[in-house]
Amino acid sequence: MSLTKDPSEIITVTFDFSALATSASNPVVTCTLIGSQADPLAAAMVSGSPQIDGVKVLQRIAGGVARCVYKLRCEIDDADGERWVVAGKLEVIKA
Repeated sequence: MSLTKDPSEIITVTFDFSALATSASNPVVTCTLIGSQADPLAAAMVSGSPQIDGVKVLQRIAGGVARCVYKLRCEIDDADGERWVVAGKLEVIKA
């Protein structure tokens, strides 16, 4: 997954676990900064609680600093006790 957004946009990101799991529970979504840029509020880009739709997790993402790249990571548990992670990059570009 590789996405871009403007700092003013609020978007919904979809983490798709269909190739890994048959169910999804206990989702945890995190956002961290990649590289040498500074953004002390990177974790605050995760807005609200994640929503589960089958084996997909939807998460609102807001804010960010222009020219920064972030790692978005989602962790879930499935019905048989396995834990899966899907991650991707989000680049913030001022339109």
